[in-house]
Amino acid sequence: MPAGTWTDEMLGRMRATGDAAGDAAIAEIYELGRQQEVRQVLRGFDKNGEALPTGLPSRLQDYFEATSVLPQWADPELIERGRALLGRYESLVVSTLLCGSLPLCYGCGDGAEVLARSQRLTSGVYRRLMETSQFVVDVLDDGGLGPRGRGLRSAQKIRLLHATMRYHVTREGDWNRAWGLPVNQEDLAGTLMSFSVVIPRGLARLGVDLPREDRDAFFHVWRVVGHVLGVDQRLNPPAFDDGAELFDTILRRQQRSSEAGVALTKAILDFIREVLPGPVFAGAGPTLIRHLIGDRAADLVKVPAADYSKAALEAGAVVNFGYGKTGDTVPLVAKAASELGLAVFKNGLRLTNKGRRYEWQVPTGLTESA
Repeated sequence: MPAGTWTDEMLGRMRATGDAAGDAAIAEIYELGRQQEVRQVLRGFDKNGEALPTGLPSRLQDYFEATSVLPQWADPELIERGRALLGRYESLVVSTLLCGSLPLCYGCGDGAEVLARSQRLTSGVYRRLMETSQFVVDVLDDGGLGPRGRGLRSAQKIRLLHATMRYHVTREGDWNRAWGLPVNQEDLAGTLMSFSVVIPRGLARLGVDLPREDRDAFFHVWRVVGHVLGVDQRLNPPAFDDGAELFDTILRRQQRSSEAGVALTKAILDFIREVLPGPVFAGAGPTLIRHLIGDRAADLVKVPAADYSKAALEAGAVVNFGYGKTGDTVPLVAKAASELGLAVFKNGLRLTNKGRRYEWQVPTGLTESA
């Protein structure tokens, strides 16, 4: 869809639109009363190319078959180039996700409401943050979208998680229809762009100004993932500049302060304090978030003031990332970002899952144990 056509009217319609394929599969599971059985069957179904488990409900089997093949326009060379950025900047990518992408999403008040109403995403918020970080790594890992990767299967399960949320939240008495359909297409597109647009922007804020070719390849990877996640093709543009315009338009429409967004952002800050213990990094969370998303967006979710002086941030330090240049001038805050990204998987898994990696699972309901 050409830039400039994402009008309020069009995006308003998208707020009332879900995902027909995912919703049909989840509805059938609950109609048959097979939610626990299906969850157990799919628990170990985590790599691309693995045969479908036998005995799945018909609509769920159709769903997996239809979404197991990448779209014809998916470019293997672009996917490989885009995913290779993880090997260079994994720690900074993960930190930008936690301190840039997610706080911007939580600052969209209507979308944050559905997250707050899912006990799975609030009571188990540390697990949710680790799962989301693991998803990014699964997609961008070597062969993540290939025959033996995990990225495609993770995306398929996340799409079913979204459908499960719509199924349950719309049946709760406190859902305000003015917020739109839970996990609607506008919110899905905004979340997708928070990966494909915000992460390259965040890397630039941390001193890594990607060449256009790498930035566009990274965007292409997430466009492919958006297709698997069921994002409407009109909200999944092929070019980075169009995606940036769409994301900025959604922010303009949706940014507002909310109790839900404030609570979700506080959970990120608490998580950062857990994985980066000690006085040296005491202010890392607020500093990173404000550096990456700006004071106005940070104020919406009540991020405390940064405690590193602006002068120190701007002074910078030369760090060699081995990116074909002598070095990149990186603000001091990028050092904290690098430490955070490394600590997420080292300390985060230990704190939240006894050192084991997370596997996305199809939930049976909106509970912490789902």
